Amino acid sequence: MKLIIEQLKKGIQTHPSVLNSTLSSVKSWKRAQYIILSEIIADTLSRSEYLQGNRKNELGTTISSTTLHRIFTNDYETKENSDLRFLKTLDKLAIFIGYASLNSFIANHKERTNPISLFDTNDEHTAYFEHLIHQFCEDEFRCLLKLPEVNLSRLSDFIFEDGPLTQRITGLLEKYAKLNLFLNNDDNRSKFEIYDFRITRIDDTLTVISAKERWNLEWRDATGTISNTYNKVNLQTYFIKKQHNTWKIWDNYNPDYHNLSLEASLNMLQKIEA
Repeated sequence: MKLIIEQLKKGIQTHPSVLNSTLSSVKSWKRAQYIILSEIIADTLSRSEYLQGNRKNELGTTISSTTLHRIFTNDYETKENSDLRFLKTLDKLAIFIGYASLNSFIANHKERTNPISLFDTNDEHTAYFEHLIHQFCEDEFRCLLKLPEVNLSRLSDFIFEDGPLTQRITGLLEKYAKLNLFLNNDDNRSKFEIYDFRITRIDDTLTVISAKERWNLEWRDATGTISNTYNKVNLQTYFIKKQHNTWKIWDNYNPDYHNLSLEASLNMLQKIEA
């Protein structure tokens, strides 16, 4: 993680907006300089093509000057390193310097080595893959919000296009699309939560990690009437592979997937018969 942050810092210091500001003439940054840097980053993020819609609402476009000071003075290790909020901050910094996400920065950086070598402890291993799974689930949730349109374009950042998980998600979304139902996200009525991550295997090409997931989904028909609700907690297992020097999710085991697919089919049949 330390290497990732050091490379992000270099990218920030050489960013055109930073070089063309008063920051370039100050060798030792203090509180005033971090306030200026915070404003520069906020302005750039507010206009970034990679930070729009739900993702913009989710991540936000600001990073406090205090957080930036901690990052640049290496005062983050004991305070925030394993915190997912800190990983979201790194996500925004990667977007600021021109990458689609933190994962994209790691995958495309010229000096990138085996991702596992970037971490010093098992906790940091877990944090890296937690972030990947969180991003995948967030974009999967966005796919549900887009129904009846079936669009997995953003998911390709986190899952392999030729993997079994991609095929399974596509099939499930197509079934739900035919139901002509809409996911109700008003007042946070539909949401998900992921917690209790556990790594059961980690090597040079494969990581197996499990997590408890709670999904609460409220489906409504075209008239706004509640058609179906799904509210369950289960333990899911993710198989994350390294291919072409990139880590992505290859597959996952969701013990409730069969019920999800069957439920969609039964609802569809009931509508046709009606």
